[in-house]
Amino acid sequence: MTPRYDVVVAGGGPSGAAAAWQAAHVGAKVLVVDKAEFPRDKPCGDGLTARAVSYLQKMGLADDVATFHRVNRVTVFSPSRWEMSFPRRPGMPDHGHTVSRTHLDTVLLRHAEKAGAEVREGAEVAGPDLDADGRVVGVVLKSGEKISADAVVAADGAYSPVKRALNIDSEYNGYSAIAIRAEMHADPPDTDSLDIYLKLQFQGDQLPGYGWVFPMGNGRFNIGVGYVNCYRNWQAINATQLLDEFLRSLPRDWHLPPIADLKKSRSVRAWRLPMGFTAWPPWRPGVVFTGDALGAAKPVSGAGISKALESGLVAGECVIAALQNGGPDDFTNYTQRLEAAWGREYRLGRNGHRLAGIPVIPNTGIKLLDKPLVRDCALRVMYGKSHGPLHTY
Repeated sequence: MTPRYDVVVAGGGPSGAAAAWQAAHVGAKVLVVDKAEFPRDKPCGDGLTARAVSYLQKMGLADDVATFHRVNRVTVFSPSRWEMSFPRRPGMPDHGHTVSRTHLDTVLLRHAEKAGAEVREGAEVAGPDLDADGRVVGVVLKSGEKISADAVVAADGAYSPVKRALNIDSEYNGYSAIAIRAEMHADPPDTDSLDIYLKLQFQGDQLPGYGWVFPMGNGRFNIGVGYVNCYRNWQAINATQLLDEFLRSLPRDWHLPPIADLKKSRSVRAWRLPMGFTAWPPWRPGVVFTGDALGAAKPVSGAGISKALESGLVAGECVIAALQNGGPDDFTNYTQRLEAAWGREYRLGRNGHRLAGIPVIPNTGIKLLDKPLVRDCALRVMYGKSHGPLHTY
């Protein structure tokens, strides 16, 4: 007889592993299915914000996090150079980390497994299993196998098969970032800084995006660029060429390898990052969406790991609460939690992206941001006076 689960999680990345850990932690019968065999590579900027670190700590992974490369500040080139500490928030760490997704995702998935979740690797979800009324009652694997569950957590990425099969008509339609990175050894010494380069241009237009140089420890760096597809001519951009131009703009004494060598070593990886919600409401009867399937990335920065963890933890909690009290037909509690946490910020982000798609606005914006007074005001608005980051010029 095929076993039935309380919760099936489609996708074993950060949001899926967090949801599985949360649900299994309270005794639910949980299955995680993922098409990959872990450890596996996943393209990403590999940066953990202070908030992401706090979620990992709350999950009991503080000792693991302590082994990751620590970063204590952010250095911004706009193009003037200025530095920020991480925001000061009560009960929150005052630092971040970098870690490869190959390692982080494996740590998270094994942690969910230790909490009691069953994990099936090499099992690709083709779509949801539906009952006669159209409610999600499990998942169907590419092999044709059906797995039944009271609820499904769709943590199956930006191209979510579950979401596509349901033909979701989202109330909100956030934009996506196109990002590309390469990991490499380089000559600059390891630092404790995440470096952000705001000047990123295409055919004379300032793009709504940025370049980054993140130290990974042991002389390795994650270097990449990302831009939002609200830019009117975004489809004309060759992402690999844009990365090449960014690498060439960095100091020559870093002795960075040429893009051709990086491509040969398969270090260059690109991906799409949905932001500002692309599945709203974030549930349908029998299923909730998390991480990239939700479009959970932060609109202002594209920070994805912290939002994946948060949405996964909230999803796991809300799904179990709904199953215990009302059943799988109504996950309004999940909508309420996300709206309270992110609603205003994400509405502003979607509106900001619409404006940033008009080239004159980012062109003007970067000039203004290079002025200390304007920068001070912007940071106060973003973080609040009492908990904003310390910064120097």
